[in-house]
Amino acid sequence: MKKYTQAGNYQTFGVTVDKDGGAMFTFEVQTKAQPEIHLFDRATKAPVDVIALPPEYSFGRVYSVYVAGYAWDRLCYLLKRDDEVAVDPYAPVTVGREVWMNEGRIAEGYKIYGGFPSGAYRWKAKPVQIAPEKMILYKLHLRGYTMANGLAPTKRGNYRGILAKLPYLKELGVTSLEFLPLYDFEEIRYQYHYEINADKKTVRVAEEPIGTNYWGYGAANYFAPKASYFGGKNPDIHMKEMVDAIHAAGMEVIMEIAFIPETPRDVMVDNLIYWIREYHIDGFHLLGIDLPIKRIAQNAYLGSTKIFYDSFPLELLQNESEPKRLFVTNDEFIYPLRRLQNHFDGNVAELSNYMRRQGDGYGFVNYAASNTGFTLWDAYSYGEKHNEGNGEDNADGNNYNCSHNHGCEGESANRLINQARISAMRTAFACVLLSQGVPLIFGGDEGANSQGGNNNPYCQDNEIGWTAFSRRKLPKQLREYVRHLIDFRKAHTVLSQSKPMQMTDYRHSGMPDLSYHGKEPWIMGIGEEKKALGILFNGYYTQSQNEEDIMVCLNFYYGEETFALPRLARDRRWFFVTNTGEAEWQPEEEPLSDQSLIVVPGGTISILVSKDNPTPAKKRRIRRKKPAAKKANA
Repeated sequence: MKKYTQAGNYQTFGVTVDKDGGAMFTFEVQTKAQPEIHLFDRATKAPVDVIALPPEYSFGRVYSVYVAGYAWDRLCYLLKRDDEVAVDPYAPVTVGREVWMNEGRIAEGYKIYGGFPSGAYRWKAKPVQIAPEKMILYKLHLRGYTMANGLAPTKRGNYRGILAKLPYLKELGVTSLEFLPLYDFEEIRYQYHYEINADKKTVRVAEEPIGTNYWGYGAANYFAPKASYFGGKNPDIHMKEMVDAIHAAGMEVIMEIAFIPETPRDVMVDNLIYWIREYHIDGFHLLGIDLPIKRIAQNAYLGSTKIFYDSFPLELLQNESEPKRLFVTNDEFIYPLRRLQNHFDGNVAELSNYMRRQGDGYGFVNYAASNTGFTLWDAYSYGEKHNEGNGEDNADGNNYNCSHNHGCEGESANRLINQARISAMRTAFACVLLSQGVPLIFGGDEGANSQGGNNNPYCQDNEIGWTAFSRRKLPKQLREYVRHLIDFRKAHTVLSQSKPMQMTDYRHSGMPDLSYHGKEPWIMGIGEEKKALGILFNGYYTQSQNEEDIMVCLNFYYGEETFALPRLARDRRWFFVTNTGEAEWQPEEEPLSDQSLIVVPGGTISILVSKDNPTPAKKRRIRRKKPAAKKANA
């Protein structure tokens, strides 16, 4: 095919390849210096051609050119813009980081190139939209989640491992997967200095690697899938295969994107639209300082996309949206919970407010642990952070953890200590999964994964940062317990209402939709010293208006606490479901013998449900034999 160029259509930034084999390059410039496209051999990185763009290919500050006659699958490219040759920020594929932590890249100064898309992908599954009240969010690191999970070597650290874990996640009850960065970030942490070369020009010289950017936060190529995660040569196709498989399993894909401050705001908005259009992504958890969150939330193309962020402008939250798609996501839920559990002067009124928070047109995400802190197991196994391995003298990471080691710092062979830790985890999971917002589980917490007390493993691409699932008895019991909690939440929609609870009986059912109780029914006894509370969810305030009522009795005192049980309407009785102090989930088939109170052990939660009063068995009529006549004495 003859090589030629012509003016492009200016429609899409980056590069696209059409069915005729032509490539369209569109990019922005800041100065009048003539821009160029530099083509290289993909395998050797040897220069192949330089395409200079004349002014007639420009429209304002945008250049667009259609180029034909090249075998694009064998090439990669750089752009010369404003007298600098660098990678295209809109490049849909990157070349150079196909192998994770390839230290041999120092020879080229860790240079990367733009690559060309692989071609059309035929989608099999449609994008998934899970209603917010039905979401069970599960956050994971693609590489770390698949490195120490007993998978075959070909599935470790890449998308194939995620495909292998989908049945487990589905069985657990997960509806939405949130991934730490999947775009092509620079995983090698290195320093550089400047030198004067033979041409008396100042050049930047890269130095030896000093560590790993394991999480992926920092400068990145935001439009390209992470090449080392998705098979190297055709990462765009393999990422689409993963998203397609997740959708086929009935789950959503939420991408965490951490924009650095230098990222232009238009690029941020374009980036989100691109991931939706090209990869059918269902939502984004956005990180970064001073993001254009209002523009993002109001963008028409993002009108049905879920956006998770630490705080939204009040005017956005005051506007009810359908479907509900804005979700406040931060650490606020963690601290009231841990202060109570670990006796850091917490009070149950504060926690109860977080458990019932819900917006009319927006939502909240609740979690007890995330990647930016202790794992859930470590929160009850370490009293102090242990980040020495990060090389920062343990000065990094959050110093405010409200954690407790239960009498032993770190690993313990003491059976009672480990049982206490697991019990505390069951209580934390119960608080998250019995709350009105969207529950989030940090991947591996349901299996007691530990980071060895490191609460900031951003650089730990090893057993510290990898997710490990123990086969020991207690972690296996914990996973099963979490699965029961998720099933219980899904079966009782009163625990996940789409609108805020009013704490009134506006349907005239005989009880409010939500009410609080203490040692006396209907009396909470609010005070900072209070560490126990009964929460009653009225099952009549659901769509079916016929669900079981739920009583959740939280006791964060050291000792046991007695809770009054309100008298139920409609001739129902209270039935015991579980107490988080025990590993077993064995709902009782008979009502409580005492329907007026329940005693809850310290540091645990008891869950009760209401059911119709079982009809007593009919008494059988027993015919008694008449006594035989006494014989007369002989």
